Amino acid sequence: MSPIRVGLVGIGEIARVQHIPTLAADGDFRLTAMASRSKPAVPDGVALFATQGEMIASGLVDAVAICTPPQVRYGFARDALLAGMHVLMEKPPAQTVAEVDDLARLAGTVGRTLFATWHSMHSAAVVPARRILAERGAVAMRILWREDVHKFHPGVDWFWQPGGMGVFDPGVNALSIVVGCLPEPIFVREARFRVMPGAHTPITAALELATPTHGSGYSALFDWDHKGEETWSIDWTLSDGGLLSLGGGGRSLALDGRTVVDAPDREYPGLYRRFAELVRDGASDAETRPLQLAADAFSLARIERVPG
Repeated sequence: MSPIRVGLVGIGEIARVQHIPTLAADGDFRLTAMASRSKPAVPDGVALFATQGEMIASGLVDAVAICTPPQVRYGFARDALLAGMHVLMEKPPAQTVAEVDDLARLAGTVGRTLFATWHSMHSAAVVPARRILAERGAVAMRILWREDVHKFHPGVDWFWQPGGMGVFDPGVNALSIVVGCLPEPIFVREARFRVMPGAHTPITAALELATPTHGSGYSALFDWDHKGEETWSIDWTLSDGGLLSLGGGGRSLALDGRTVVDAPDREYPGLYRRFAELVRDGASDAETRPLQLAADAFSLARIERVPG
């Protein structure tokens, strides 16, 4: 196959740091165009357009990777599918599960690939953790996802608007790992949010979770107001008393104190390998479970207003 020609829509931090270098190193794809209302730096040989519509009309792309805020992704994805493009959507793929479901239906109708991505599902620890949990089971789980939003996203305010998800923008990474690892479904039972003045979404969220076989002992803390060292960890207490510890957002895994995985960040190369497979197979992957868990937390949340 010739390389799939990709156009990036929305050139923010995630496009610059992850998508552009990953595409440059991937033989299955070639970055040929970018669409942005701003004037971003453009790699050699890549065309820049003001809108996605102009980019698609140029005939330079076979697929689009949508890296805009989630509030507007549905419209971009729908227009691209109707124009005959394959579509990759950054996480979270849209504002609502219903939007993703409708896009999946449309992709099937027009015969194009829709890939609703969750990059943390492609972290090095996920497959080994899934195998260990299937073999040894788990009786408890603790997610701890702490970082400083002002360090990683200075001046960005769309996170605090309806659909922006607040602390769940990074928190869904943990939820995607969990649904990718656990051998049974997981549910939100209780949620407590801390919300800043004027914001519609939380800066911290504490969840009580459950599975069909364990009604307690599963919890999560997402904190986007943390000033110390970042923590992206998930600990499982195994059925036989052992401990399985995932760290670094999925880059490391320890079993009973022994290192099982210690790997560099290769999530986005894995993500694009999956996209290439889907396009070759004429298939789609519209995973919505992490987004559904976040939506359930919003539905159940008790809200505390905190100083800005």
